[in-house]
Amino acid sequence: MNISTSLSRQHVVAALAALFLGLFSHPALADWQLDADNSHLSYGSIKKNSIGESNHFQKIDGRISEDGDITLVIDLASVETWVDIRNTRMMKFLFNTEEFAVATLSGQVDMDSFNNLEVGEKVTLDVAFSLNLHGSQQPLEAELVVLRLAKDKVVVLPHEIIFLDAEKFGLLPGLKKLQELAKLPSISSAVPLAFYLTFNHTP
Repeated sequence: MNISTSLSRQHVVAALAALFLGLFSHPALADWQLDADNSHLSYGSIKKNSIGESNHFQKIDGRISEDGDITLVIDLASVETWVDIRNTRMMKFLFNTEEFAVATLSGQVDMDSFNNLEVGEKVTLDVAFSLNLHGSQQPLEAELVVLRLAKDKVVVLPHEIIFLDAEKFGLLPGLKKLQELAKLPSISSAVPLAFYLTFNHTP
């Protein structure tokens, strides 16, 4: 691949990422809009069989439509591991952000249970998702807690720990490369997720 082709591909990927991340920025597109400043998505990694680390993504966006369609978009290039060289390696070797700029989570929620919550009340919902990550789309089930903080604000949290299998998303070669570069005996392919997502009502 020559330099001009490589740059063109990077420009296309950047444009697609901007499109995805800007897709939900206009209130007219969503009934409930993610409040990114008051939301957080992190994942854990375990190396050497016993050392745990927590990383997160600095840029996420999403919405819940009036029909209950949930969409969450994660900018994979915004990964934060607190080590610059590790951030670069994660983007290049694990997520391959030049080709796969974002991960997208989509699902459906029962809006009757959602909308009938009084301020201070919570409800636990079983939700089936589809996660598109690294060119692979896989089903994901989760039990979520929805807490109504105000008339126009809710927060969504996992009721139990959610685990992803890196192998199902074709991430094992990237993990092995990271393991090699960091001279580690092992990196777990089971990835625990943690998050709290705040949504504001946008009539």
